[in-house]
Amino acid sequence: MDIQGYILDHWLAKMKPESPVLTIYDKDGIYYDLLPLAKEKGIKVIDTTKGLLNARLSASRFWCNELSLNKDSRMIIYRKRSMPTNNRDWVEEPFMSFFKSGQVFPYGPQDGYENICRTFLPAKQKELDQLFEQGSSSFNMINALLDGAAYPELEHLTSGKSFAEMTVGLLSQTQCADMKWLKEWKVFATAQYPGLDSNGVNLKDVQLKLWAYLLFSEFVFDLPEALPDNLTSVAMAPEQMKEKIYLICDKLRNQINLRETYVRMANKIAEQLNLQEVFAKSKHLGYRVTFCFENSVEYDRFISYLKEGKQDDATVLCKKNLSDVWCQEDLEVATFWKLAEHTLTLLACIHQGIKSDGTLKELVDWYAESGCMADYAFRRYHTDLLGAINMPKQVKELTGIVNTRYHEFTERAVKIYQRSITQLKDFPVLKNQGCLQKVYPALEEGKKVVFVMVDAFRFEMGKKFSEQIERSYRERVEFSPRISYLPSVTRFCMANHLDDIVLVEKSGKLQPSIGVDAIITPEDRVDYLRNKTGVEIQDVRLEDWNASVVSDSTQLLIVRSVGIDTAGENDKLNGLAAMEREMIRLARLIEDCKRLKFDMAVIVADHGFMLQPAFRVSDQIQKPAGNDIVLEESRILAGNLNDSPDTLSFTPAQFGAKISAMKLVYAKDYTVFRRGEVYYHEGLSLQENIVPIITVKLQEEKQRQHYRVSLTYKDKTEGTVYMHRPIIDVNTAFSDLFADDVNIRITVVGDDGSSIGRPEGKFYNDVTELVDIPADAAKIRQPISIDDDYNGHTITVTAFDAETNATLSVLRLNFESE
Repeated sequence: MDIQGYILDHWLAKMKPESPVLTIYDKDGIYYDLLPLAKEKGIKVIDTTKGLLNARLSASRFWCNELSLNKDSRMIIYRKRSMPTNNRDWVEEPFMSFFKSGQVFPYGPQDGYENICRTFLPAKQKELDQLFEQGSSSFNMINALLDGAAYPELEHLTSGKSFAEMTVGLLSQTQCADMKWLKEWKVFATAQYPGLDSNGVNLKDVQLKLWAYLLFSEFVFDLPEALPDNLTSVAMAPEQMKEKIYLICDKLRNQINLRETYVRMANKIAEQLNLQEVFAKSKHLGYRVTFCFENSVEYDRFISYLKEGKQDDATVLCKKNLSDVWCQEDLEVATFWKLAEHTLTLLACIHQGIKSDGTLKELVDWYAESGCMADYAFRRYHTDLLGAINMPKQVKELTGIVNTRYHEFTERAVKIYQRSITQLKDFPVLKNQGCLQKVYPALEEGKKVVFVMVDAFRFEMGKKFSEQIERSYRERVEFSPRISYLPSVTRFCMANHLDDIVLVEKSGKLQPSIGVDAIITPEDRVDYLRNKTGVEIQDVRLEDWNASVVSDSTQLLIVRSVGIDTAGENDKLNGLAAMEREMIRLARLIEDCKRLKFDMAVIVADHGFMLQPAFRVSDQIQKPAGNDIVLEESRILAGNLNDSPDTLSFTPAQFGAKISAMKLVYAKDYTVFRRGEVYYHEGLSLQENIVPIITVKLQEEKQRQHYRVSLTYKDKTEGTVYMHRPIIDVNTAFSDLFADDVNIRITVVGDDGSSIGRPEGKFYNDVTELVDIPADAAKIRQPISIDDDYNGHTITVTAFDAETNATLSVLRLNFESE
């Protein structure tokens, strides 16, 4: 271990996933000889002394390619000049953009060479005073103060050279029968960790003392308040070692093979010191989250930021915690920050405002582009909330904020929409007619078509569904917004997909017809399509889907989905999870139809829906007086009706519709005619009326690419998992230099072969249930969530090819749950 390795560790501590670039300004060339060492560590080094133009180009390419795709990549830009000190100098600095989006060295007194040397050798302050007074502070002179200290046994044990590598390496050991390194460890610890009890009878004893020293020191250094008297006797590092301690603790949290150990040791130390009780009333415990109990304070800070309108601060706090070890390892922590992320998505959408000064078409385009994200965030928030097992107490207050802000936003939007709706007849492009617009033309071209009619497929759901399957059908998915037929009643809207309809009164009710044909039931729609197209048709319900019963001669496959609407009608908020499952069924259907050699899938909806978290007494209004009522739903009446202050009245002609009724009377805003209604779709609102129309080209012309996948855990093909959220490495190799991204399916089974977990995280597509692997990624780190109630002894993780279902790799691991 030497000063060079220590400085390199110092640089590495500055480079994090969110700031992976370090620009070094070194006028006197002190650090130039360290660049080869940085390259050996896998860091991309841009040496600007060899030519500015090529250096700038190399830095830009590495930034756009490797850094943007691999969060573990790092880059150093070496500038043999002083750091710019004024605006003019920065204008002339060709690497200014990297400095603005990364870190810089030196920055602040802690980065001064003398200060680094003093933290490297905390026990040699007098000798360092003499060296710097004499001006003899070269690397060799600093290293000479190590008294010739060498740690061959310690270096062999830890496979490390620098102090950080040896420390982390020591804590990574799981067993060690030979204790020959202990004498060296005592010398090392005395020099590097003043105040640490370096004695120990075995490896675990030494490790426990070191863990406690490091984590408690970090906690105290980050603490914005004075340390209570009863903790002042606990061993900790001196103040001047703060950056050194931060460096080591960051490495411990970021090293995959130490995450589980970190969590166990942090919980053990916090319990031994009774930290949660000691700091029970604290409002702020610093920026770093060393111990799990600190998360509760983080939750309170997040909510305070929201209340104070400090959304940027809340975003930074959420982003930090989402990448933290506690979010990865603790289900309760993960639940809160996932909900926080949905909250921020909602508030960001609200902050952008509503397109309120244009046409109906412009309002719909705004909603389709960004406004619908508020509905998505609200739905996902409550879906995850209902699925949570462990929740911190702060979730109740967060839910109140979400419900209030969403209500305020949607109330503003619905008023604008209801004022604009009479423009509907002026924009035929918004008509929702899937067969006329997509199916009939495809059949005329001789294509085999899957026509999927989804009840209550709200636009935001369709948009997210399209984005998810786009990963598997690149540049073959199209989706656009439509306005459902008004009134947005299922039998009207579904019939309107087939052709232009007329609503006529039959037995006191409005019913749809096309020409002389009444098109009321699903069977009526199938019969009409069979007569209209003249091709062979099969009709199935999605819940009964079985690919094996589809005939090879089928030209038009009609699939009907009612799961979303059924879940909303029957279970209200509790039905949100079932709605998610229906989208997974849709994704599986698309994959099956691809294998069945269908050419195109067309997915349409009758209407969307609005789902309120609770019914309020003020939501109900009185029905207007009238007679000859031929339609009576929760938010619309049709007939000879009086006007009222709480309703909006339209003639069918105002919508460009042919309806045998004098008036269509809608409840204003989100009010209802029936008590207790919280789920509805017949009214006038963006959520109820804006729907997607999606087309997917199922067949791909290019040849299938070849690739290999291997699964490892902590870079090994065996081992023991102690936590319910391990990270599996998915290693890939592509035969084609210009390969596309690939999709694989990963299963997690227990002792008896039954499913006990699933993938999660940014690479996992929870609609298609596939893991999306970027073509240029040699390795991705894939989190696996194991069921909390699983108490078996093994887990088996298997990777399958998404198209052929061929087994790509199998990883069998032992499992021990604490």
